[in-house]
Amino acid sequence: MGASILKDDHYMTGSHSYTFSEVCQFMTKRSSPLIEKKSDTKLDCMGEVVKAIDFCQQKEIFNEFLTRGLVTEKSVKCQSGKRVILKWSCEGESDRFCRDKDIGCFYFKELLARRLSLVHHSLNDGVLNCYFDTEVNTITLNNE
Repeated sequence: MGASILKDDHYMTGSHSYTFSEVCQFMTKRSSPLIEKKSDTKLDCMGEVVKAIDFCQQKEIFNEFLTRGLVTEKSVKCQSGKRVILKWSCEGESDRFCRDKDIGCFYFKELLARRLSLVHHSLNDGVLNCYFDTEVNTITLNNE
């Protein structure tokens, strides 16, 4: 059994969907008749792999709450939120997210909370906790 997200609370404020064709045309600047979903975060536009979050960052440049880009079966969704709370169950010393809590939360920020600020992070009993919000000063935690 591998490491996994125990909890991912994403307080969404919005979501926009784009077709695969729109995404590939925008990112590669050419038509892509053959498009394949590579993962939950990537598309293959006729041999050129495109990250959903890179598309979302460029397409929604003025969206200050952009958190993540996801590839569904039929579209790319650019999601926005004001807060993301993540708990990650570590898998020992080989788990790249848990070697260092700062770096681990940075990796998750890039994937799941792109334009939010990290307001708290901890690594306790094999669980990495990362709390992201729109402003650093808006959250007060009980243990601080």
